[in-house]
Amino acid sequence: MTGSMAVAQGSARVSLGSAGLEALKADRWYMVGRLLGPKAMFPGFKGTISSIWRISSGLMIQEVGDRFVFQFDREADRNKILDGGPWFYRNTMLVLGGYDGIGPVAEVSLNLLETWVVVKGLPLVLRNKKALGLVGASIGHVVRFDQTALNRKEREQCIRLVLDMRDRVRGWMVFEFSPVVVPELTLVYEKLKGFCRNCGLFIHDAVGCDSLLVKEREEICA
Repeated sequence: MTGSMAVAQGSARVSLGSAGLEALKADRWYMVGRLLGPKAMFPGFKGTISSIWRISSGLMIQEVGDRFVFQFDREADRNKILDGGPWFYRNTMLVLGGYDGIGPVAEVSLNLLETWVVVKGLPLVLRNKKALGLVGASIGHVVRFDQTALNRKEREQCIRLVLDMRDRVRGWMVFEFSPVVVPELTLVYEKLKGFCRNCGLFIHDAVGCDSLLVKEREEICA
């Protein structure tokens, strides 16, 4: 008997002991992805995404429902893709998440995406970490700032944010720092594609576009 494996003849449960643990040792690394838009034809997606990532070998892709499972021979390749986004396919965002290769693919959380956001319109006195942190926290989770732009108090400040793709993507927001300091800020999202400019959503529900962002701006500017 190999290792501590104990097999009871006729038993429905087999304890594999150290042999089972050895079988679980990863020789591949995984992640799961989905497109924030219409489902792509699998052959075309499979061929194109490997070219976008510049991976010529060591990558296998499977289609599981409305998701894709990516298997990498090299952990470094998997990490490079997870950390190097945002990625998109034919102007549709591809959201990715790490996967252990064990649990149900459908249960992997695929709602978060990390990207740079350029903030325009801050008055000079508000081009600081505290003010940028307040702006960023109202949009997503702040990861870091462009320290060079901060130190130089440049007109365009950059924040690295984790965004929830279920929320609306707003190209402008009004922030009331005080009763007299109420700047309207323009927000430019790096490499973010495929969302509706009228409502800010990537995927409309059965009702369709509600044009909420257009209405909000009309009310503020009235």
